[in-house]
Amino acid sequence: MKFCISFGKFELKYFLYCVLIVIIGMYTNRFVYFFEAGNIFLENLLFHSSFFFLGYLLNIIPAWIIHIKSKKKNNLLSKKLKEQDNQSIEYIYNKSDIKYLSSKDILNFCFLCFFLLLKDLIEKIMYKINTQGIIIEINNDNDNDNYNDNYNDDNNRYDDDLTFVEYITIFLGSKFDNEAYYKHQYISFIILILFEVIKNIYFIFNMADFKISFIIKIILNIIYCILNAICYINIKKLMKYKFISPAKCNFMIGIIEFPLIILIYIIISFTSLGNINNNKYYFDNILELYKNLGEIDAKNMMILISYPFAYGILDFIINQIIYDFTIFHIYIPILIIYFLNNIIFNNIGAFDIIFLIASFLIELIMILIFLEFIEINCCGLNKNLKRNIQSRGIIDSTLAIDIDDDDGEINDERNENINENI
Repeated sequence: MKFCISFGKFELKYFLYCVLIVIIGMYTNRFVYFFEAGNIFLENLLFHSSFFFLGYLLNIIPAWIIHIKSKKKNNLLSKKLKEQDNQSIEYIYNKSDIKYLSSKDILNFCFLCFFLLLKDLIEKIMYKINTQGIIIEINNDNDNDNYNDNYNDDNNRYDDDLTFVEYITIFLGSKFDNEAYYKHQYISFIILILFEVIKNIYFIFNMADFKISFIIKIILNIIYCILNAICYINIKKLMKYKFISPAKCNFMIGIIEFPLIILIYIIISFTSLGNINNNKYYFDNILELYKNLGEIDAKNMMILISYPFAYGILDFIINQIIYDFTIFHIYIPILIIYFLNNIIFNNIGAFDIIFLIASFLIELIMILIFLEFIEINCCGLNKNLKRNIQSRGIIDSTLAIDIDDDDGEINDERNENINENI
């Protein structure tokens, strides 16, 4: 008797990717703020943004290493293709170079960079709403311990998790890309979205204060999630259709975004948003950043230096997962990070913890079913599993070969009979 539930193929490489994303994600999102270096990011939000995009730019390191290692191999392959006079394959092979991007591709890439920048700025605005409403006031007399306490108090609640908006956006976007989904994926996806919505409604009504700032934050969060999904979709297209490697894709983004965020930082520093005496509208000031950097010790300076490298590794792994698997594969580690953040760092009640654990397990199982790591072998849900589709394809191709062989034998017999009659 066949079991109703079985396990599909789960690659060790993907498991290691997930572990690294969770570790680095927890470090960049939480653990760094327990050090004085984290206060620099809280006081200088655009400095955090510059380090975030510097992480993209640092992907030049793996891109360069991969280029050096594969240069000889690529030259041999290109030479072999030329000897075979296979111009079509050689053209596709050479399309990996950025100079082959069309004007439309470059325009789409510029939109991608704009969406990434807008997404990051929205994230900073949401942080200000989280901590001090629409405006932020920084008191330079506060010591680091008080600032850390304020940060922990402000985040001593459930983290808003609207990733279901990203799920829906990516799902609909992939349909336009002729992505095929099947019965088991539709059912698991609907259940996943349903529990995500229930979870968010529960915590919104139990923990939220329905002020204007909260409503604005929810709207910004929805926009943020949509932009995030669009960025993932466009990055996937760059790697899939334009043959750009994950590291090179990140480097291309970083070489645009990093200088741009520095320019924005300088401009804002000399406007009313950069006037620290104007507490009502103060946002950030690059001159204040230099003062803050001069006050930290060597240990915290090393932590600051490690930050863009951590982001660079994180961005590279995310792109590698999208490249090797699908966009939805990145949401397993993201789901785990959200769960750990709310369980470990936020002050929620016993029932809320039980509710979070239950919803986490159900959502995790639904994602695993959607990605076919868990297979349901009943009610016809296993009919269109990738493994079964491939098996049917092999059987069909084998039968086609056998039929061709039989037809060939029949034709040979007919020819022999005709020759005998003649």
